[in-house]
Amino acid sequence: MTVRQRPSAPGAGRAPGADGGTGAERGRAVRPAAAHTTDGRTARDVVFYRLGKKFVDHERSIPEDVRSVLYYTLAIGHHTGVIDCLEPRLATSRVVFSDVLAALGTGEAADKLRGIERFGEIELKKEHVPLLKPAVLAALEGCGTVPEPGTAAAGLVVAADVPSWLEEFLFLLDEVQCEPAVYAMGRRVS
Repeated sequence: MTVRQRPSAPGAGRAPGADGGTGAERGRAVRPAAAHTTDGRTARDVVFYRLGKKFVDHERSIPEDVRSVLYYTLAIGHHTGVIDCLEPRLATSRVVFSDVLAALGTGEAADKLRGIERFGEIELKKEHVPLLKPAVLAALEGCGTVPEPGTAAAGLVVAADVPSWLEEFLFLLDEVQCEPAVYAMGRRVS
């Protein structure tokens, strides 16, 4: 799978043919990079994001008299006033993702991931790892692939087929399981 380049030249974001575009631009609408949507009719890819960092913008946005409430909610585990920064970690086309779902078969793990098609996005937390990991390992075994430990790639990985997606997803699940505050979010995007 090739990573689509977003045009930055004049005419970017207009309908195909509006500026006489050639090649890959002809025949499809070109969207600005910030115009991602989870719309099932226009979404072309599935991307999993991993929590990269969290922060509280307490200097500008939170008045002094409210800060104690904010820190109390943080102490008891609520996310009031916390900004989560999610970084793209694993991407593939919806066609490959559909093949992944088929490889997982039926069951709770596949149903959890099917939530992306049903709702547009899902959240994966530590409690989902024991459900998903055995199903991913079984699907990898069915593909004839055994992942090597500790070979996760850094940054965004674009998976071109089912085995490579399953391997990288397994590494993502390990990251969610091992880091105390890490979670992942899967979305269909345009």
